[in-house]
Amino acid sequence: MNEPLTNSRPGISFYGKAHNNHPQWYNQPIRLTEEQLNNPLLVFDDFFQGYHLNETREILWQWLTTIISSPGGIASEPLERSNHIYFYEKMEEVVEAAFVLKSKQLSTSPNGIPNEHDTSTFAKDPAANEISDLNLCKQKRLIEYAEEDPVYVIKQVFKPEGLFTSDQIKAWLVIGLLTECCAYDEADKREQLKTFHDDLLVMVDALYIIHGDNTETTGKKNPYAYTVSVLSQEQMKKPQKGVTDFFEKYPTTYIDRELEDWLEAGICYTGNWPDDLFCRSQLLDTHRYVLCLIRSAAHLYAHG
Repeated sequence: MNEPLTNSRPGISFYGKAHNNHPQWYNQPIRLTEEQLNNPLLVFDDFFQGYHLNETREILWQWLTTIISSPGGIASEPLERSNHIYFYEKMEEVVEAAFVLKSKQLSTSPNGIPNEHDTSTFAKDPAANEISDLNLCKQKRLIEYAEEDPVYVIKQVFKPEGLFTSDQIKAWLVIGLLTECCAYDEADKREQLKTFHDDLLVMVDALYIIHGDNTETTGKKNPYAYTVSVLSQEQMKKPQKGVTDFFEKYPTTYIDRELEDWLEAGICYTGNWPDDLFCRSQLLDTHRYVLCLIRSAAHLYAHG
C-alpha cells in the first residue's frame, strides 16, 4: 500500500490493513476518525468499554506466543523473536498508559479538577465490575490466586496429574546457557544465572516438601510427577529455611528480571530441544509454573 488513503472511506476511519509507506501517511494516524483526532481520549473510552486491561494482556501474550512458537512463522530467527518480544512489551506499556489516562479522565470533574471524593486513580476500572456479558469472560489464571490463596497455587503446580518437574528447570538452564542471548553473553552473567538456578531448585524442592504430598519424608509411593532433586535429608527436615534463604538473598525486582531474561534466552534457542523440555510451549508452561511458585512463596514469606 503506497498510495494515500484520502478517499478510502469518506468520513469514516480506515478499515483493514493500515500499513502504509506513502510519505504523506507514513507517520500519520490513518485509522482515527476526525472526531477521534480532535479528542484521542474517545479511542480509549471505546477500547476499554470492550476490553478489560487483563484481557488485553492475555490477548497480547497469546499473539506473542503464537508468533514465536509457530514453525515457519514470521519469527524464525533469534533476532526476530527478540524484536517481537520487545514490541510486545512496548505495546503492553502503551495499553497500560492509555488505561491510566482513561482512568484519570474518569476521576476528574467536568472542569478538569480532580474529584476529591475519588480516592483511587483506578476506582472506575471496568474490570472491577461484575461482568454480565459472557463474551467478555475469561477464566481466572492460576497466578492471579497467588496473593489470595498462595497455598492453593502451590498445590496446583505440584498436583499429581500435573507435569511439572525439576528436570524441566534444569533443562531450561542448559538452553539458557547455550542460547546466543545478549543477557548471558558475559561469563559472570552466566554464572549468576547458574547460581540463581541452583538456589531456585532448593526453594522449589522446599515448597514441595512443605505443601506437596510429603511422600519424600513418609516413604509412601509418590503419585506426583515432581520429585525432590537437590535437598539433602537434613534440609528436608527444615524445608522452610530453603524458602527463607531464597527471598533473603534475591530481591523481587531481580527475580523478575532474571526470569524474563532466562525466558527470552529459552525462546531464542535454535538448537535441538532436550527430552525434558522439548518445545517452546513447554518452556512457557515451565516459566508460568516457576512464576506461580515464586509469587505464592513470596507472599507467604512476606506475611510470615
